[in-house]
Amino acid sequence: MDIRPTAPQYVTLTTPGGYGMHATITLDWGQGAALYRIAELKGTITVGWESGHYHHDCCDGDSMEITYGKPERSPFIHHFEDSPTVFGVQLADRASFHAEAMKPTGPWWLVVRRESGGTYAPEAPEGTRRRTAAIVYTITRHMLSRPWAAELRRAHDQEHAPARHRRHQEAIREMETEAAALQEKLSRERGRAAVQAALIGTGSAVASVTPLADPADLQQLLAA
Repeated sequence: MDIRPTAPQYVTLTTPGGYGMHATITLDWGQGAALYRIAELKGTITVGWESGHYHHDCCDGDSMEITYGKPERSPFIHHFEDSPTVFGVQLADRASFHAEAMKPTGPWWLVVRRESGGTYAPEAPEGTRRRTAAIVYTITRHMLSRPWAAELRRAHDQEHAPARHRRHQEAIREMETEAAALQEKLSRERGRAAVQAALIGTGSAVASVTPLADPADLQQLLAA
């Protein structure tokens, strides 16, 4: 079996609320993402992994990324070709979420923005948000269950490996500089400790320490 299929795949999906969709799936092996072209929405929703999450080490589990349209490599683009329309509202921008946080009902876990014709994309109306969240829930679960999902993730990692390698190299250089400074401080403290140890060993006398009086004895002395 081809672990990196290139031919389009045709599926019929149904959201938990009963909304039916006819989707054509195209796999982008260059970016490691699955493009779901949904006939009922007259547009594409792309499912992949969020690359920035790798650097933050903030959360358990993978951070997914949805693109409302066909994806672009540039992180500065927010309006995409073939963006879908839900309840008459054209969608825009991207959204990140954790697959573990998805819910079949309620849109709180997903950001849904609409096309406004300008640089800023405001939030979509409530009905559009709920329907979109149900659709994203359904196609994300479908994508993650496919036999090619692991290989698609590998393609995503390969795409971002050069940038991630550079970031690791920068982190290593910073840590090496910090480690050298700490080693210098450690050596200095060890030298100072050795001087004090020598003084302790050659001292002619050690001062005696008188223990503090017991509180009861102190009261008797004061009474006298």
